[in-house]
Amino acid sequence: MSFSWFRAPLAALVLAIAPGSLVSAEPASPVTVVTHFDVIPNGNNLTLGQALLEQFVLDSRSDPGVISFTLITWAPTTNHFQVLEVFDSLDAFNRHVTAAHTIAFRTAMQAYVGSPIDERLYTQNKRDDDHR
Repeated sequence: MSFSWFRAPLAALVLAIAPGSLVSAEPASPVTVVTHFDVIPNGNNLTLGQALLEQFVLDSRSDPGVISFTLITWAPTTNHFQVLEVFDSLDAFNRHVTAAHTIAFRTAMQAYVGSPIDERLYTQNKRDDDHR
């Protein structure tokens, strides 16, 4: 069982409670998340797994700070799915991953995936004007 989805919220919690935690003066920047799911394609797994993914996307679109939430599939296969998520800040992402509907989805989805869920966070690359 993979707990990669737990990594970011745990890091945020540790920073929040650490003595002398730093507070950033920078404005929040958008966070893009790409999550890959390999659904086991035998039996009803594909149908049930895809239904869970579709409902998760619908539920997540109304989370505070969500800019977009989209489910896509890889054309050559029928069991590889990606969820493309854009949040207005890392705080919004952290609230989303700790939301009850996200935890319930991640728990239920474990029965239908054939490999660990691959979740990758991306932020805007800030350029240093002195190094152009």
